[in-house]
Amino acid sequence: MKKLLVAGAAAAALTITGLGTAPIASAATSSHSDVSAASCTYRLKARYNVKIRTSKKISATALGVLPRGKVVCSDKFQKGGKYNFKGSCKDRSGWKNYWDHITYKPKGHAKIVGWVPSTCLAWA
Repeated sequence: MKKLLVAGAAAAALTITGLGTAPIASAATSSHSDVSAASCTYRLKARYNVKIRTSKKISATALGVLPRGKVVCSDKFQKGGKYNFKGSCKDRSGWKNYWDHITYKPKGHAKIVGWVPSTCLAWA
């Protein structure tokens, strides 16, 4: 029940702020090479260095590393493979085993699209 309430509140907040600031957000991020505002549903930043995976499980191939503090776009989050982080990405808020589908554009490299555990990300 708690997860549903938190998810509903987050969706409502994003809907309210997204409608009022969509043109401003795209103008503000156009000079910034990390993310594309046109395809950005949720703007999140990495709390810690974390590997970007091809699918929603720890055993999936790593596509690259998302550095701490970098802002990324997430278009959806889903329950996926189990992970049991004991350190930096330890679940503290009930989002264990949820994964975010992110888009990250490192400077000078091609765009990386993959999955990251939700507990390793925070609102930007």
